[in-house]
Amino acid sequence: MPLPPRLFSGDEELGKKDDDHRRGGRTPMGLAWQHRRIPHGPHRRTLKRLALGILAFIVLYYFFKNMPTDLENPRQRPNYGFPAGPNAPPPKSPQGEDSRSKPGHEGTAESVAHDFNGPIKFYHLASTLHAVSKTRGAELINHNVLFAAASLKSAARLLPIACDMAIRERNYVHFALLGRDDISMDILRSVNGITKECKIIFHDGRPDFSLHSTDFRMEVAASAAFNHINTFIHPQATFVDASGEEEIWCLKGIKDRAVTAGRTVIDLPGNAEQNLMWITMLDSSSLSSWNKVTIDIVVHAQSSSSGSLMRLLNSLKKADFFSSAPPRLTIELSHNIDEPSRQYLSRFKWPPAAQNTGSLLTLHHRIPQHGLSAEENSIRMLESFWPSDPSTSHILVLSPQIELSPLFFHYLKYSLLEFKYSFSRIDYQQNLMALSLDIPSNYLNDSTSFVPPLTNITKGSNIIAKGISPFLWQAPNSNAALYFGEKWVELHDFVAQSLSSEHALPTPTTLNKKEVSKTYPSWLEHVLKLARARGYWTIYPNFEDSDSLATLHNDLYQPPEEYREEAEEEASDGELTADPAKHLSLKHAETALITKSLLSMLPFKGELPKIAGMPLLSWDGSPTTVEDLKQHAVEYSRVFRREIGGCDEGAPEKIQEDFRARDLFCLHDL
Repeated sequence: MPLPPRLFSGDEELGKKDDDHRRGGRTPMGLAWQHRRIPHGPHRRTLKRLALGILAFIVLYYFFKNMPTDLENPRQRPNYGFPAGPNAPPPKSPQGEDSRSKPGHEGTAESVAHDFNGPIKFYHLASTLHAVSKTRGAELINHNVLFAAASLKSAARLLPIACDMAIRERNYVHFALLGRDDISMDILRSVNGITKECKIIFHDGRPDFSLHSTDFRMEVAASAAFNHINTFIHPQATFVDASGEEEIWCLKGIKDRAVTAGRTVIDLPGNAEQNLMWITMLDSSSLSSWNKVTIDIVVHAQSSSSGSLMRLLNSLKKADFFSSAPPRLTIELSHNIDEPSRQYLSRFKWPPAAQNTGSLLTLHHRIPQHGLSAEENSIRMLESFWPSDPSTSHILVLSPQIELSPLFFHYLKYSLLEFKYSFSRIDYQQNLMALSLDIPSNYLNDSTSFVPPLTNITKGSNIIAKGISPFLWQAPNSNAALYFGEKWVELHDFVAQSLSSEHALPTPTTLNKKEVSKTYPSWLEHVLKLARARGYWTIYPNFEDSDSLATLHNDLYQPPEEYREEAEEEASDGELTADPAKHLSLKHAETALITKSLLSMLPFKGELPKIAGMPLLSWDGSPTTVEDLKQHAVEYSRVFRREIGGCDEGAPEKIQEDFRARDLFCLHDL
């Protein structure tokens, strides 16, 4: 049966399935469905664009609202390039103000606020540090020294000293400016009269924005600048101004960093240019030991000698110790202390000036009431000091009869650093035992007056005259002499072994004679024997006029305690030796003490001569040579080992040990 015709024959869609009418379809029906599904309103993209437009409008509104209207003084843009100098204006504060233009701070550099505390940069330091390769600064031990200053007044104090040192050409001298002042290095040199002849190497260690920096930032900058300088040149010593003109933050920054780096810092007092110019004579090796050297003073006071003791201690109080640490002072007292001495010592303060070190005075009181024997007194003297570090700790022995010049410590430290710690110390330094401050008026046996030797003054290879010079003498000194720590340790061992041999062996046949007069303490005899066995010598000063570093007073003289009973017995017998005025060693005239500049007193324009160039005397005062002295030491030690050391004739000689004298003795050999 045929199908009936469609009701709507022209509408083909009526006969199709609903697949094309899905919501997501792309057909007209699908699109129409989506159109019916979306509410009528703005498209999502339109909303996003609208929000961005509103935000942009707000930004523009506030931008134009806060736009500056003062076109004559526009706000300076940040400069990220290389600044014009160390005092270029610092970055703006969060409020947009320059630290230089705060109310009440216009017009003068002194009124600029020090409120900038940003990161630190050194724009001028690298160029000079990289250009000093000739100084061999990369080596830890070299010839470089540094002068550092932040204050222009301190720079003016230091530069003449630095110039004088550089002209002598023993060191490479560097100068670093670390301050706030906006002054060029050329102007700094010109104002202070520094010419090319000075040969100073300048370094600009000022940080960026130094004029506006806080004290803390400048302290950190000084420390950092010193660290950079130390990395490149390793200065053996750094000089700073201690007159009170230097910036506190500069001193603190340098010293804190120097302690960390293990570097020496030397404080120069305000009168350094007048009284301390001998420091320019020293090389970098000596200067590096400036703060490492320690000195102990030991005085053996006798009973009923308060006048002599007070005179000595008063001269110590007047001494100029400049910027060096004052020595420790030990006073050995007998059992019976007279009342004037007791009262004086109860008020005596050491060091005399206010120091952060506290008291450095030690009093030792002897318990035995009887007089000491020569052996007991020698032991007591040697036991009064022991060096903590034999290479840097030394002892200054002073007689109660001595009086010191106010400048004695200048000479002592100058000579000690030059002869003991300089690069030239290998020049027979191993034979150097002590530094004397006075010249004895007679030989050790008190038999003949002593006349200091003269040295040859040469011009080219010709001797043109005889002149005054320090000299070497094998005879030791007990009035005023500094003994080196390692020699004092060796002397301890030498005396211990000698006293042991004295009780165990018979009396020597050759070396039984006492060579030192009884006007000197008994321990000096042991020092002489060690000096003869080793070939040691002592340096004695000699000045162009009659002034001296130490003078010995005879008005209150008393013989050494160990020989006092013997002197009293001689007095009862009418012997001349009991009268102090009859002793040749007590007849010398007292000399005036040096009070003016040390360099004006020393020969050779203040420059200390080499040890090899000094006149040399044997123990008995006869001129000799180093070779002859060594040969005499070999012969004397051979006899000493046999008669006192207890060694057999054919016993092999032992190797000498550092700080020991056991090679001279055989008693304790297995």
